[in-house]
Amino acid sequence: MSRSVLLGCVGAVALNATAFNPAFAEGMTDFSGVLSGDYANFSVNHGGGNADLWGVSGSGVLGLGWSGVAAELDGGYHRLDFGHGLGSVDDWNVDGSIMWRGVQGRLGPVVGYHSLDSDISGHVTYYGGFGEWYAGHMFTLGVKGGGFSGSGNTDGAYLGASGSFYVMPDLALTANYDYDHLNHLANLNTWSAQGEWLVSERLPISLYAGFGQTDISNGGPTVSTWFAGLRFYTNPTGPAPLVERQREGAAAWGTSLGTGFYSAL
Repeated sequence: MSRSVLLGCVGAVALNATAFNPAFAEGMTDFSGVLSGDYANFSVNHGGGNADLWGVSGSGVLGLGWSGVAAELDGGYHRLDFGHGLGSVDDWNVDGSIMWRGVQGRLGPVVGYHSLDSDISGHVTYYGGFGEWYAGHMFTLGVKGGGFSGSGNTDGAYLGASGSFYVMPDLALTANYDYDHLNHLANLNTWSAQGEWLVSERLPISLYAGFGQTDISNGGPTVSTWFAGLRFYTNPTGPAPLVERQREGAAAWGTSLGTGFYSAL
């Protein structure tokens, strides 16, 4: 498989391995954030090759003091290594939102930008919105959607849905679905799941791992993804379980793009 095709297939699911952070907003403080380090391995079926991804990301949300209005900023760097002489790609991203946060949920608009930098490069700007409903202390339900446009006449739309279940206060199980439509090219359907465990409530470091699969229409391949990483929560609340830290944290899942635009770069 050529490097350009492999880049398209692997890039189509890269965000699923890095933007998997359910969040609530009950008990808000002025500033909350999370820092992440992660690794993922992608494989394309029928001998299409594989690639490794590693990187860091950070999210922060600041209350503006206007009846629950807050501002969020997310950013990150990841590197795709293809091996076998196919080289690597640097991926930079930044996005932001002005959102409303309440006891029962949060919602807001989103604007973001991604750039892939190598001899095969591209960029995309996306715009949309998200909403989350806190369906009791043990469940979160979320939706997001919008459009994107970028280099190489890349444009389309994305939709997403998420559900999280807190088995215990320090253990969360999350399932996500992403649908991406690239105009005149293909549709992508991605299913993924992960578990996250807060190791210590005093030193708020969590470990997470999961699996995802993306099916590409029009006879395209299937991409399977294994990913793992750790997170450090900066919520200034003292000792607290994972469920409380996520309820006060950044809405990184809702503010991230779907996954499909990479496959056209």
